Amino acid sequence: MRTITSKRFAVGLAAALGLVLSSWSLAQNDKAEKPKQKAIVPPPKITISKETTWATEPLRPDGFVDYLEAVNRRHSQDVTAENNACVLLYQAMGPGPEGDRIPDRFFQRMGIEPLPDEGRYFENWNGEGGLPDAVERPWTAREHPDVAAWLKRNELPLATITAATERARYFSPLINSDAKPDGGMIEVLLPGVQRSRDFARALAARAMWELAEGSEVDAWRDLMTIHRLGRLVGQGPTVIEYLVGIAIESIAFNREILFLSETKPSAKMLTLYRKQLDRLPPRALVADKVNVGERACVLDCAHRMARGQMNLKEIADGLNELGKEDSLIEKLAEGLIFQTVDWDVVLKSANQWFDRLNEISRKPNYLERTAAMQKLEEEVKKLAEQRRGPKALLPLLGGKPAITQAMSETLISLLLPAVTQVYRAEGQAIQRMHNLELAFVLAAWHSEHDSYPESLERLAPKYIAEIPFDLFNGQPLKYDRVGEGFRFYSVGRNEKDDEGRTFDQGADDLVVRMPVK
Repeated sequence: MRTITSKRFAVGLAAALGLVLSSWSLAQNDKAEKPKQKAIVPPPKITISKETTWATEPLRPDGFVDYLEAVNRRHSQDVTAENNACVLLYQAMGPGPEGDRIPDRFFQRMGIEPLPDEGRYFENWNGEGGLPDAVERPWTAREHPDVAAWLKRNELPLATITAATERARYFSPLINSDAKPDGGMIEVLLPGVQRSRDFARALAARAMWELAEGSEVDAWRDLMTIHRLGRLVGQGPTVIEYLVGIAIESIAFNREILFLSETKPSAKMLTLYRKQLDRLPPRALVADKVNVGERACVLDCAHRMARGQMNLKEIADGLNELGKEDSLIEKLAEGLIFQTVDWDVVLKSANQWFDRLNEISRKPNYLERTAAMQKLEEEVKKLAEQRRGPKALLPLLGGKPAITQAMSETLISLLLPAVTQVYRAEGQAIQRMHNLELAFVLAAWHSEHDSYPESLERLAPKYIAEIPFDLFNGQPLKYDRVGEGFRFYSVGRNEKDDEGRTFDQGADDLVVRMPVK
């Protein structure tokens, strides 16, 4: 028996598939002696149910689910113009935070009038040099006069941002551009998310300026504003907003540790600061972003594919996933194959994947959760590998069930979010908060004993009910007395003890030192 090489097999398979499809086309042409107007193929019937579409309302005029509005409705429940932080945040950033004006319907969806083009809006930093240094350490106006002048010009918008963070809710409507108002969730605008990071950097620079000037209360106020801003932005329905919220919180964490080191607060002030930390808005769960926002995005893509408004090739191109060997994606995007798919089965399959993801993501133990996540992502990786190579086109010869399965698996391999790293980012935010709280507990010990304990165990139960363990390995945190100060750290996302080396040193231990310098 002669062995066929992979390359020959792929060519032969493609030829066979081409023969099948071309034969079908020729047969159709032979039936008609005269050219006929191309028939309009109606979109397939999709069952509206929890098992298929997940959202059952609202429906578009064509009977399909309007996922964009469904997500907006979920996230705007009990939100008003008076309790929505975004109303004030956009009043601070203006109608065009990224250049182009935001469509008026964005503001109307928040229950406010569209913002005027001109106003005293936040002025983004356009200078060179000074700001990065001003964000990292205490500084004076004499050292960075350009930064000081910039912050002065931004006093009004920064006051508006501070007021915004006192509000309880964050609803930034998901909409599409005016150029493509009927676009899908995968094309949604997030106009103010990155500008929120600019707000945080400005507040951090001002806090460092206030710290150098001895205005400790004002500095702490700005740090709390950053922290609340991060928590609020993280309430948004998308993973992007969640990750930006974590990045903003990281700005707060670093400066709050520096604040402790620089000010050495009294026991009374430490108690006050800790109470304010306890009153921060609860951090949103990334599980909710995946279960709602990401699920809706995948289902919306499937809906649009079924209606002929989108195909797999466009999705793959948008994600830079289409390579030379993605012949299956190319074929699944063709009309003859496309119309064979049972879209109810595709939607049920997508929901089943997200149901698994949701169950895993709510496991209370971080190590169990990430291990299960990695296992699921390995399954998705195998699905992606199956669409490449010499056997990629075989499912298209297997009829409707096989074609439907190929569509389901290919869609999931492209769009199911790679959540392991997102959950590790969430774990890092949780661990850094634990580290911050522990640093305050150590400061309370120092205010009473004028030194630091020989071990963390000495802190419980008087100063803290129990010593937090390292989230990333389940072991005690590494703690050492260093001179008259201390150092403790978590092993971080790589779950490896890098002996206290941080990201800047090519590692990722989460380290707290006192004094910081």
